[in-house]
Amino acid sequence: MSGNRIIIIGGGISGLTAAWELTRRGREVVLLERRDVLGGLARSVPLSGKPLEVYYHFICSGDRHLMELVKELGLAEKLRWRPGRTSYFVNGQLYPFTTPLDLLRFSPVSLTGRLRFGLHALRCRRMTDWQRLEHLSAEQWLIDSVGRQAYEVVWRPLLEVKFGRHHDKISAPWIWHRIHRYSQSRSSLLRPERFGYLEGGSHTLLTALQRTITAQGGVIRTGVEVFSLDCSGQRIAGVETSSGYYEADTVIAAVPLPELVRLLPADSEYGRRLSRVQFTSVACVRLALRRSLTDSFWVNVNAANVAFNGFIEYSNLNPWREYGGSDILYIPFYFDSSDERDEWPDSRFIESAIQGLRLIQPEFVQEWVEEATLSRDRYGQAICPPGFGERVPALRAPTEGLYVLDSTQLYPADRNLSGMIGLARSVAQMATDEQ
Repeated sequence: MSGNRIIIIGGGISGLTAAWELTRRGREVVLLERRDVLGGLARSVPLSGKPLEVYYHFICSGDRHLMELVKELGLAEKLRWRPGRTSYFVNGQLYPFTTPLDLLRFSPVSLTGRLRFGLHALRCRRMTDWQRLEHLSAEQWLIDSVGRQAYEVVWRPLLEVKFGRHHDKISAPWIWHRIHRYSQSRSSLLRPERFGYLEGGSHTLLTALQRTITAQGGVIRTGVEVFSLDCSGQRIAGVETSSGYYEADTVIAAVPLPELVRLLPADSEYGRRLSRVQFTSVACVRLALRRSLTDSFWVNVNAANVAFNGFIEYSNLNPWREYGGSDILYIPFYFDSSDERDEWPDSRFIESAIQGLRLIQPEFVQEWVEEATLSRDRYGQAICPPGFGERVPALRAPTEGLYVLDSTQLYPADRNLSGMIGLARSVAQMATDEQ
């Protein structure tokens, strides 16, 4: 088979969404995924006989692309919404950090700083013209907006632990969008944010996509690594893989930019441009616990003797314990290739996570831990300096017939499932129109 074949490289949410959209339009699609499991950063592993996402995922009320796809796949009844409480651990104490009243009581910051912090959050909720911030760093913008003290107590630890030596070079629009997106999940300023989840997690969505793609005639092959793109004559012709050569009229690369660069010819000017985008790696500890640590979904951490900037007590959103499961807690670590943690064994991350939790919650003991596991991904977070918008690649690559799907294209938004679904549908429309 060859006529009008579309090859999709990568079986994450964007690759699967593109395959689903194209197969329902009658296109011949082959999706290739190097792992033995689909999902990318949304993949799952088994825990107590149920699929558990390797990274935490949640849904905001503004995530319309995801909610539309959930409805179209007949999964709307599996979507649930619950309040998501936030806490902040600082100066050896855990403070509620969910409502305006919590903010007013947040004594680590002066009253003036708290008021400025709240007004800034309100402005971010209403603001849409983020382009005017593009030349500013998040550090300078936040200091100007909330004051030096509030920045040092609240924002600097979050940026520093996530981006390391790059923390003072992250763009203002990137941090604006995080504040803006979460604020859209409040029905009013006086109520806590409400976040959503799917019963069964992202596995429910991925399974439905896989089943529908196959039913519509698409082919999904896992355990197949792509070695290179055949771009002879500035026109895509196919891909070389571990299972042979695949001819193609269209290729959609739904992989991180560094992996796409590896597939391009060594002398590619396009590849050199893409290489300007840097990434940090992520290692995420997952703990299955006998009991919960807090009543919060999200806990931010500012403590010099704790190696992470927060943890996500996922069971306080998606109640695993109500289905006979454990309490699930995620702790992400971010670092670049020059960091010694790049060489750490899994056990070192798990040990560091448990040590930090003991400092935050003195009652916590090893016996609470039923299972501790770790997942790693080399390209977990793009580093977005001021002016990053100029580096974001277009959905259509310079090579005819080649399209690109990467989380940087969501900028100023951070990576999220809904955004990638929206990008994938746009690419599917382009590929259909231009074949």
